[in-house]
Amino acid sequence: MIYNIEQELSIRGENIQRIYDYYINNKLLINRKYQRKLVWAIEEKQAFIDSIINGFPVPLILLAEVNFEEVSRYEIIDGMQRLNALMSFIEGEFPYDGKYFDLETMAETNQKLDEGILEQKIPKLDRTLCKNIAGYLLPLSVYKYDGLNNKIDEVFRRINSNGKHLSKQELRIAGATGGFANLIRKIAYIIRGDISAKDTLYLHAMKNISITNRELEYGINVNDIFWVKEGILSRENVRESKDEEIIADIISYMILTVKPPSNSDVLDDYFGASGIENKRYIEIESAVKKYSSELIIRQFKTVYGVLNNILNESGSSFGQLLFETPQSKKIPRYFQVIFLALHDLVIKKNMEINDIKGLITIMEGIGNRHIKLSSGGGKWSAIERENNVNAIKGIFEPFFKVKDTQDPAIATWAIELENILMQSNTEQTLYDFKQGFYDLIDESEFNQKSFSKVIKTLTAMINLGPKNTGYVIVGVADSLKHALRVEELYSIEKRRYNHFYITGIQGEALKYNKDLDSYYQKLIQLLQREPIDDLYKAQFARNIRMINYYGHSVIVFKAMSEEQPALYKDEYFERNGANVSKIAPSEYPNLFKRFYKK
Repeated sequence: MIYNIEQELSIRGENIQRIYDYYINNKLLINRKYQRKLVWAIEEKQAFIDSIINGFPVPLILLAEVNFEEVSRYEIIDGMQRLNALMSFIEGEFPYDGKYFDLETMAETNQKLDEGILEQKIPKLDRTLCKNIAGYLLPLSVYKYDGLNNKIDEVFRRINSNGKHLSKQELRIAGATGGFANLIRKIAYIIRGDISAKDTLYLHAMKNISITNRELEYGINVNDIFWVKEGILSRENVRESKDEEIIADIISYMILTVKPPSNSDVLDDYFGASGIENKRYIEIESAVKKYSSELIIRQFKTVYGVLNNILNESGSSFGQLLFETPQSKKIPRYFQVIFLALHDLVIKKNMEINDIKGLITIMEGIGNRHIKLSSGGGKWSAIERENNVNAIKGIFEPFFKVKDTQDPAIATWAIELENILMQSNTEQTLYDFKQGFYDLIDESEFNQKSFSKVIKTLTAMINLGPKNTGYVIVGVADSLKHALRVEELYSIEKRRYNHFYITGIQGEALKYNKDLDSYYQKLIQLLQREPIDDLYKAQFARNIRMINYYGHSVIVFKAMSEEQPALYKDEYFERNGANVSKIAPSEYPNLFKRFYKK
């Protein structure tokens, strides 16, 4: 069958200097629904630069011209790894033949050098070679036609369906648009820590949520990822998205009445690789709609939080706790058994741990003693998994008790805080962090100006437009220096998560106020005096919460855009990066357009 689709396709060459200009001016977009992480090793990046330097032809880069935030930009369908290799080489993230790109070669990089944004690393690559790189014409194929946004996923899937570099799971999820696929993506982001507030990101933000590779420093250290840290998956397994396969197996068991087997064919069906008319695909999509993605995520995070608490209390990794002798191949299955047994107790039976020390004792070596797995290769029968889950549930249950209230779907705020911290890596305008409201000196008074700035910042976040949610977190130091000063002043040991230092506000609360509750009530009272609209004043007060993060008390301020912009002292402000600036009256029409679009 032939379809007549109106489209515009242009194939052209653009020199690398022009592409770099697109890059620094946020013209290059990544859609996380189908794009994988930055996975090229340094050798692959250097090999690509070598091809450019030698003038060899390189594969076509496929872009889609789209409208994003009311500006025409280019969404990368194929070529993200190559474009990242070029941009990161130009900015000195890695050398070629031991030498770094000469930043004085291009006007754009020279300006960044003068402004101190980029640093020239030495030795420098020959200027003539650098000019040749800047002038190299990259072959681009640019699509633009009505309704393209609905077809990009399918284009990506078709391009990569025979890809040699994509793992099985990456091929399954590439372009998969079903509710189950989106659910697995979201949970995987949460556990790995590469979560972002939006699916669409600028290319330069991808390194903040990609996993560190050999000699390439990205935002997430692979050794700090739960799966690797706990000895469940290898670093290479995580790069191949094996964690998503584990999550998919767990979720399907959680939400399907008839427990499914675990194997590659079943996963293909769930993600729609075998077609959306497939019986399993229809069944899993129906189950996701029945429970709702939001509820499933909350339940998953609740169980994950309980398991994390057990592991932290034990002082051992998952692998160390479960096995008297090292294991490797089947640990993902053992993890599923433990997780699903906890799910049955915590979610289905509405129970909570009553004796954590006893539970940890019984878990020691339980993988060797009580979980019975056959040696059936890549296929795991439904009955074997279910029997193991029921057996472990029976062993765990004496160490649990029924909760006083029926609320099985509430997630632990420790996990939520970590999600907020990681989201800030890619959406800086909607996140801000403060160490506290008292200056880091021996004796201080409450800094009213600092508190008012927090409230002003929240109004500025709201004015970015409708459907935005912003956070200001108090109790997170903005530098190691400040975190160490908190330790010195209040004898509170910092807790590090990724590159953040969580110090909490309990030190200043207890020194300058009676207790944490008095400190919290003081903030509520001060909020009532702030010069903001009653609508947002009520919302901010409703959403302020004090949470406990591994013994550190953290204050979370949350702002959600309603149907109107927010005033502060009869003026409008907006957030640009980490800065808050006043909106000029001449710009008010543009501000109101954000909220009052027809």
